[in-house]
Amino acid sequence: MSQLEYLIVLVSILVGLGLADLTESLRDLVLPETNVQWHGLPVAWAVIVLGYVLTVWWTFFRLLRTEMWHHPVAFLPILLTVLTLYLLCALALPDADREEASYVTTDAEGTTIDLETFYLSKGHRRWFFGTAAIFSLLFFATFNGAQFYEGMRSLKSAAINTLITFPTFVIPQLLLAALKRKWVHWALTLYSFGWTVFLLFDVATALTGMN
Repeated sequence: MSQLEYLIVLVSILVGLGLADLTESLRDLVLPETNVQWHGLPVAWAVIVLGYVLTVWWTFFRLLRTEMWHHPVAFLPILLTVLTLYLLCALALPDADREEASYVTTDAEGTTIDLETFYLSKGHRRWFFGTAAIFSLLFFATFNGAQFYEGMRSLKSAAINTLITFPTFVIPQLLLAALKRKWVHWALTLYSFGWTVFLLFDVATALTGMN
C-alpha cells in the first residue's frame, strides 16, 4: 500500500462515518412510526453538508497526490478538516431517540420531533454553525496552502484568498450561530446553498482538467 492510499483510507473512513450518521438521522426521521414536524431550514442544511462532503472528498483526493501532505504535521490540517466535517454531518439533523430533548414533545398521539425548534435552539445553532465556521476556515486555508506549495499561487495570493473566507463563509456562519431570526437564517441558507453549488461546479471543472 502506497502512502497516498494509506492516507486516503483514513480520510475515507471519517467521511464515510459522517455520511452514515447523516443518512441514519434522515432514515429515523422518515420512518412511518416517527412523527415529525418538518421544516425547510434543517433539511436545507443537511443538503448543504452533503455538498460539503462531496467538495471535500474530491478536493482532498486531488490534494493528497502532493507529497507535501505525506508528512504527519502537514497532514494535520486535512485530518482536522475531515473531523469537523464529520461533526457537521452528525449535528445537521436530530437524533430521533432523544426523548428528553427540547424539540421532542410527547402526548396521547405519541412522540413528535419539531425540526424548527431543534434548528433554532441555541445549543444547536452554536455547535452546528460554530463547527461550520471552523470547517470553512480549515478547508480553505488547507486548499490555499496547497496552491502555494504547488506554485499555483503566490504567498500573498494564498493569504488573501484565505482571509476572504472570513466575510464569505466564516462571518455568515457565525451570524447564524448568534441570531435566531428566521429571515436571517433563510437568507444566509440560500446564500450558503448557492456557494455550495458553485464550489461543486468549480471542483468538477478542476477534476476534468486532471491528467
